[in-house]
Amino acid sequence: MRFKPIIVLYIVCSIGIWIISQNQNKTNLDVLEPLKMQENQHTMNMYLEQNKHYEANIQKELEENKLDLNWINSASNNYENMFNGIASVTSGVTFKLITPPENSEHKPIIRNIHLYGVDTCAPRQKAKLNNQEWPCGAVTTAWLVTKTLGHNLSCKQTAIEKETLYAQCFVQGIDLAEIGLAEGMLIISKNNKYPIPTTYLSAEQNAYKNKIGLWSSNFIDPIQWQKKYGTYNPFDNHHKFMSETKKNIETSY
Repeated sequence: MRFKPIIVLYIVCSIGIWIISQNQNKTNLDVLEPLKMQENQHTMNMYLEQNKHYEANIQKELEENKLDLNWINSASNNYENMFNGIASVTSGVTFKLITPPENSEHKPIIRNIHLYGVDTCAPRQKAKLNNQEWPCGAVTTAWLVTKTLGHNLSCKQTAIEKETLYAQCFVQGIDLAEIGLAEGMLIISKNNKYPIPTTYLSAEQNAYKNKIGLWSSNFIDPIQWQKKYGTYNPFDNHHKFMSETKKNIETSY
């Protein structure tokens, strides 16, 4: 769908960003203005009415084909590269996967996860629809929250870069990256060094063709936006959990 009923959550996120920006004084977060909500609400409601059945159709299609989504067939196809836990979302494509310890005396293990093969608006980034700006970064972040909140995630590591695990992650058997592409909330990253599943390509092509989600608007490629405006992320509060040691990460790679 082009826009889901996540506006309330998005407003809460926006207010949270404003509070953080006031305390940290790191950047001017224009995303926290009232965002001309009265004007934008009309546009969002229009898309909601036009596409109210779209997400249900996507969900049904993915559920019917979810057995085909485990496309990763590496020689190390074992449990060492599989992780489970809950997500603390930091952007539309990144989150901290928190795994409870086996021993209650130990602290949780946290892994920095980036959904494999995809990207989206940076947290402070905006898009423009018919000359109206809207905070695509906050909206896509809220989208990932709605997909992961209250669910246990299962992630399969595919690569490691700068202590970030690039992984294919599932909620109830549904590939988060693929459904994000299908709903136009994610795009295929232009910085990919590894193969992209054909299902990802077709999902993005369909969203682009039908001007769904981000594709309904004009937006700068996230990589280029971050080069110009920086990588500061107000959603990443840097909670300190016990992380895996670099040695353990390299061993499981």
